[in-house]
Amino acid sequence: MSVNNKVVRIFTLPLQFPCGPNSSCCGPIGQTEEEIKKLSDAIKNLGVEVEVYNITEKDISKKFPSVVKLLTSFGPGIVPVLAIGDEVISVGRLTPEEAVKAIKENIN
Repeated sequence: MSVNNKVVRIFTLPLQFPCGPNSSCCGPIGQTEEEIKKLSDAIKNLGVEVEVYNITEKDISKKFPSVVKLLTSFGPGIVPVLAIGDEVISVGRLTPEEAVKAIKENIN
């Protein structure tokens, strides 16, 4: 498995409560800073570069249209989205261990 010069991109959303913090209609979406850091640190341990993007940033749609298309189709509840280069390899909540496994399966 060659990990040199690989960039793993994490597309995330800061933790939000769309229906209010104590609402029973829906749960929170997004991740805490701590969750993002744990995910990023676990991936960095593979020897790859990690870039983290907030999906609400203006330039995301220009830079990463495939990710924006997924978000438009399925909504922000699918974050985090993991991509290697331009290829999406995982969507939805996952543990750092699950992320590492998905990356190992997709790095050539």
